[in-house]
Amino acid sequence: MPDALPTIGEALRNGARFLKESETPQLDARTILKHVLRADDSALIANADSRLGADDYKRYLKLLDRRAAAEPVAYIVGEKEFWSLPFEVTPDVLIPRDDSGALIEAAIKRRDKNEPLQIADLGTGSGCLLCALLTEFPKARGVGVDRSEAALAVARRNATRLGLAERAGFVAGDWLAALSGAFDIVIANPPYIPQGDKAGLSRDVAAYEPPGALFAGKDGFDAYRSILKDLPCYLAKGALVLMECGADQADSLAVMLADIAPENAIFTFCDLANRPRGAGFDLRKAEKKD
Repeated sequence: MPDALPTIGEALRNGARFLKESETPQLDARTILKHVLRADDSALIANADSRLGADDYKRYLKLLDRRAAAEPVAYIVGEKEFWSLPFEVTPDVLIPRDDSGALIEAAIKRRDKNEPLQIADLGTGSGCLLCALLTEFPKARGVGVDRSEAALAVARRNATRLGLAERAGFVAGDWLAALSGAFDIVIANPPYIPQGDKAGLSRDVAAYEPPGALFAGKDGFDAYRSILKDLPCYLAKGALVLMECGADQADSLAVMLADIAPENAIFTFCDLANRPRGAGFDLRKAEKKD
């Protein structure tokens, strides 16, 4: 360690240079230092010339080393924002992606926010999709399903942290098998990466995120097959189904949905970059006369 500890500004610049292999070195260094100092962006700016304490600097360097080894920043700091909400994340859950917000947008577009909806979130992970929906639909209640007890523990903590515990339940099980009753919205971000595509993933994804949340058989559609074979038994009248998928899978997923829903009810939707992000169906639309 150098005799003179760096200022906050120097630590940020040095950290970004150290993380030059990252796609977002400045953002990574800033996020990590904010975590270490328990500070926000305005505090870093206002105190840019203040020197770091020795303990904080040691911790900062240790976390930078973890990021340099490709560990995702979200796992390093233990948190990721989704839908403007803070979510705890651990290596037991998939890191929420902004593009998954396309599912929330699709639900808001097709349902009134004051409806007393029953929601099922399949493969809930951190609980980010269910919690985001419950914040948008204040009269709704929901249940998140996951095979991982460790993931469910994270989801429960997130629901409690966001003040949603009274409206959100979480159960362990294999997709729909753990549920009973009928649901107005079924939402899912299941694994959809073909097993053979693992070599093409970035190191931070392939080496750190839970494989069970990423890969779904030879063609990437195993999870969809498991869900869709039982799905009709769990749909309320006029139900809305929303499923995330890869950019090149939306049309194929729509074809699979056509086996259980009328053609005029099926749609696809895009993410923030206007790439296909999912497919679904709205049985209310099917009930309307052309």
